[in-house]
Amino acid sequence: MKKFGQMKIMQMSFMIIGVFFFFVLVGLFFLVIMFKDVRGGADELSREEAISSLEIIAGMPELSYGDRESMSLDEDKLRVMVEGYGESYGEFWPIASLEVYKVYPAFDSIVPCPSANCNYYGVYDSGQGNVEKFSSYVSICKRMKEFGSVYDRCEIGKLVVGVDHLEVAIR
Repeated sequence: MKKFGQMKIMQMSFMIIGVFFFFVLVGLFFLVIMFKDVRGGADELSREEAISSLEIIAGMPELSYGDRESMSLDEDKLRVMVEGYGESYGEFWPIASLEVYKVYPAFDSIVPCPSANCNYYGVYDSGQGNVEKFSSYVSICKRMKEFGSVYDRCEIGKLVVGVDHLEVAIR
């Protein structure tokens, strides 16, 4: 009778351990599925932040052309930022790089500023290697004076923002 009772206790303890491991495995499977969804959501949020930062950066007083103009950059301010002031803004911008290209009038080769007839402004670069880039079209404007009249000359440009990948930031 004693051995029969001991056998029942051993069976019950093995059964409890087996049920416990089953629920642990089910819980781990559930956590893997949940964290996979969290990683995808974090990547999507990173992309949305980069895209929204395009409009925010274009609207900053340090780069924008006029108060009423939306998505227009001042060419003179870009030239100043390229000459070294852009690097000091690195801790304020949540980005890895900031570049501006003149798209129209068309050009044959990239001529970085500061130089005559330049068409590329490398405003900021953090030096990170794994960068995903997002872009938007902007107006690059400059106040000109010719033949006794003052006017705004605007060209079509492309604002390119680079954001480091989330996987690199996690490691």
